[in-house]
Amino acid sequence: MRPVTKRYLFSLMRPFLGLVVLVVCTQVSASSPITARLTDRQGFATFTNQRHPGNRIGYRFHEHTPMIWGEIPNSNAEAGIQPAAVTQVINTFATRPGVVKYELDVNQEKWVPQRWIFYLDPVEDGIDLLLVVQAGDTGLNAYYGIQQCFRMSGKTNITWRREIAETPAFSEYDLWDQQTQIGTIRTSLTHVLRAGRWVALPAKQRSVGARTPLGVRIDKARSVIRPDLVKEIGPYEAEVLPAIDCGLIARTDLAHQWVSGLFWERTSHVTNHHPADCLHSIVNIGNVPRNGQSAIRGKIYWFVGSLEELLERWRRDFPKSNGQHAH
Repeated sequence: MRPVTKRYLFSLMRPFLGLVVLVVCTQVSASSPITARLTDRQGFATFTNQRHPGNRIGYRFHEHTPMIWGEIPNSNAEAGIQPAAVTQVINTFATRPGVVKYELDVNQEKWVPQRWIFYLDPVEDGIDLLLVVQAGDTGLNAYYGIQQCFRMSGKTNITWRREIAETPAFSEYDLWDQQTQIGTIRTSLTHVLRAGRWVALPAKQRSVGARTPLGVRIDKARSVIRPDLVKEIGPYEAEVLPAIDCGLIARTDLAHQWVSGLFWERTSHVTNHHPADCLHSIVNIGNVPRNGQSAIRGKIYWFVGSLEELLERWRRDFPKSNGQHAH
């Protein structure tokens, strides 16, 4: 039997982790009802939708520590990165009218030096996202999972969080507070795709999460040497639920008239139930050689419609991510 080494595990993951998202971006809608702006508090953005007054969704670009596994590729060719194509997709996004740009040098403890550039472009049904990752002299391991925080804090949350997001339509904590007062059972507003169908995440206080097919493969490899790494998900130690089809995670309002969701390509895990009443995507930005650059695409959805309509739009926007079931 072949001995298990990090290099051997990396070879197993390479077909899945060495991919760089190279997508031709559609033209921006000049009449988007959604506004995106950076907040006075560093590291956050806030979004409003003129069609959904009284609600403001938030976003945090960087928090906690990364999840790291595997080896660092030696070259762009080994990583599957095509620099010219990466530059093209960045230029296409950066020149969209009205795009919001956020730049961040990441060099905190437990992080290797790197630079992130986010582009946020409001469109008809949400916000198109692009994350550009510029690796430093160290490069990034085959798996370098970072937490992205999609905030739906409600009126019951603390004051500073409500500066970022105040979203009573999608706030589970607001809803649970009301249900506790009248003595009814908690209702979940959060949904993921499992075996091709929408399922609600359990409505309980503890953080819960699930692995995408990418996360299943990574955690299987990590568990060979470190079983303790995969018993829970992320810094909030979320309870692990059955695997899901992809990284699309969404909330509806109680009447199922409005839907809002988050998707990033290369998502390995999603989690729910955190202090800010937020959804988390853990995105693999890794497999980048020293001083290399990659680009990863995502989208925030926010529109009047059903979960099935959201699924149709997601399939249209991310056709290469369709059909990725965990089993």
